Amino acid sequence: MPTGRSSTPEAGRGRRGATREKMIRTAAVLLRENGVAGTTIDKVLAASGAPRGSVYHHFPGGRAQLLSEAVELATESIIELAGAAGEGDPAVALDAFVALWREQLVASDYRAGCPVLAVVVDADPALPELTEQAGEAFGRWQSVLARMLGERGMTTTSADRLALQSLCILEGAVAVSRARGGISPLDEAAQAIRTLYEAEVDRAGATS
Repeated sequence: MPTGRSSTPEAGRGRRGATREKMIRTAAVLLRENGVAGTTIDKVLAASGAPRGSVYHHFPGGRAQLLSEAVELATESIIELAGAAGEGDPAVALDAFVALWREQLVASDYRAGCPVLAVVVDADPALPELTEQAGEAFGRWQSVLARMLGERGMTTTSADRLALQSLCILEGAVAVSRARGGISPLDEAAQAIRTLYEAEVDRAGATS
């Protein structure tokens, strides 16, 4: 008897895929606001509205797999943002990063931080693989920025160093903004990075 809903296998897979993605996104949000300890299966289910039976259906590795995929989502999101906004210009990518952090900090009343950093700061001794994954994520972000800087004429060494400095400054600024409940640390950090960029670009131009 028709119900008005699609019952095809493709529709079923689509719904399952949507549930899975929603759980991963929910876990990423909880990570950035509550850390690893505060991102439990129960909280993910409550916030996402997913049925309990979906946990081991979508994530046979349990909570460890769910958290890992949330970290991967956060990692890829930043890389995609850099590619879409930067188009090879690190200054434009920086503005996009800062705009994203500003939006998330203000919207969460300064509770939201970086979900990748969260798995390091709030590390679970039972899940050491998350810390390793976070290190790889930071390395990937550094590589993206370094490539953009290299395209602006910097040497590989200078580009790698400045990319790492930028990453450290931004991550630290987000933490300080959360602690102080204000956006000025992030704005100051962004200005400091722009100054570093300009100096390095000028130096690269003078030696080319």
